[in-house]
Amino acid sequence: MSVQAAQAFLARRDFASAKQAAEAVLRERPSDAQANQIAGIAALEMGEVETAKQHLRRADAAAPGQPHILNALGVACRRLGELTEARRLFARSGQRGLIDGWRNLGNLEANAGEAIATSRAYEKALKLRYDDAVSHAGLAQALELLHKADLARDHAAKALALDPSNEIAELTLANLAMRDGNVDEAERFAGSVAKRTRSPVNQALAWGIVGDARDRGGDAAEAFAAFAEANRILLSLNQAHLGAAHLPYHPEGVARMRAFVERENFSPWPQSEAPAPVFLVGFPRSGTTLLEQILSAHSQLVCIEEREHLAQSALDVAAHPERLATLDDAAIEAIRGEYWRRVRAEVKVGKWQVVDKLPLNIIFLPLIRRVFPGAKILLALRDPRDVVLSCFQQRFGINAAMVQFLDLGLAAAYYDNVMSLGLLCRERLGLPVHEVRYESVVGDLEGVARGVTQFLGLDFEPGMLAFREAALKRNINTPSARQVVQPVYSRSLGRWRRYETQLQPVLPLLNQWAARLGY
Repeated sequence: MSVQAAQAFLARRDFASAKQAAEAVLRERPSDAQANQIAGIAALEMGEVETAKQHLRRADAAAPGQPHILNALGVACRRLGELTEARRLFARSGQRGLIDGWRNLGNLEANAGEAIATSRAYEKALKLRYDDAVSHAGLAQALELLHKADLARDHAAKALALDPSNEIAELTLANLAMRDGNVDEAERFAGSVAKRTRSPVNQALAWGIVGDARDRGGDAAEAFAAFAEANRILLSLNQAHLGAAHLPYHPEGVARMRAFVERENFSPWPQSEAPAPVFLVGFPRSGTTLLEQILSAHSQLVCIEEREHLAQSALDVAAHPERLATLDDAAIEAIRGEYWRRVRAEVKVGKWQVVDKLPLNIIFLPLIRRVFPGAKILLALRDPRDVVLSCFQQRFGINAAMVQFLDLGLAAAYYDNVMSLGLLCRERLGLPVHEVRYESVVGDLEGVARGVTQFLGLDFEPGMLAFREAALKRNINTPSARQVVQPVYSRSLGRWRRYETQLQPVLPLLNQWAARLGY
């Protein structure tokens, strides 16, 4: 076999033969750069990612700095979850003139919810080739999330002029139309994608926007049907998450934490004066993003949005809560140190008080009590019927928790599971908790802001009431990004009543929770 034969197989997309031919060459010349590159690319296409990485590493060592090798190696690292290394490799590939490097970096950052980094990557791609429809569309999508509507519209139009079938550009224009309140145009753009795309992900996103448009237009039944179709598609793609019972966010993981809290005696757990963040928790879609934007406008607070710094700093005990009781002082200090290392790598803490906003950290209140016993807790609440409906209607990044929201029954059960644990923790752990209701934020923003700052030992600042101006300058990495840059509005209060017919299967459970929480 020869390198040329391996290349020919690769060109014909006969990846098994290409890999076999390349490996035959490598038995004689193990360091051959081209043979390692072909073997690596073929292995990538066959899903043998670790093998691909090894071949591509050898190719890069034999021919350092080749952009196609760097890019392929970046793809392997991304699939293995080595995202920092993938970012570095894609950037190096792009810097050496390969547009796919910047495109792949933009895609990676978009999936991570980093709109600013996404826009920068696609801007660099366009410097290499300005007539690239994919990069115009990717940039438009990022700019829309950054609330730069005019620029987003311009780049989306450029993408469609170059490629009239570009779905990302159409979905971006649909989202822009929703911002403008033009629901007919939004449904026209999104509906076009939903009906013709071969991409299940784009189809789900499109049906979600169609649902948003119909909801805003007042057609609850058709809106619910669109949301249900989006969720059906996503659930079919993400069945594996339903079985990930070993993860702490999975319903069985939540049940394990609850069982631990029910049987543990917390009175011997030591107190501590170690510096602690404020944890902003609650069930998703309970107003945590809105509250975080209000707090971010305070001069003495720095907010971290939706990062798993706490759980990632204590993976073992997060997954095995019974080990919390056996942590010694050294282990606790190690978790604290790792937590603050992660925080400081993301934000400049300085003299400011840190607010760690991750709603489902409510699951880890026992971990917070063990590691940061002096931490103050902001607990966001909202009418459970509005919460579950809103979760069903959103397009989240899918994991063991968010997959529950793709089915109405699973979503209601997950609410019951998580909030039962949260209220049990509030009763048993002795942490200082300040409750903030979404309905109160909408009805009395200043009163809520004053109450929160008093709880945190800070002075109220009038700038907290003008949070929208600050939010417009930030990259908000949640489905609420488009809502929180609008003036506070009341149309989300009691939305569930318009969907009462569709919610009938879960209303008995949610009505019990509404009564329990005083709704």
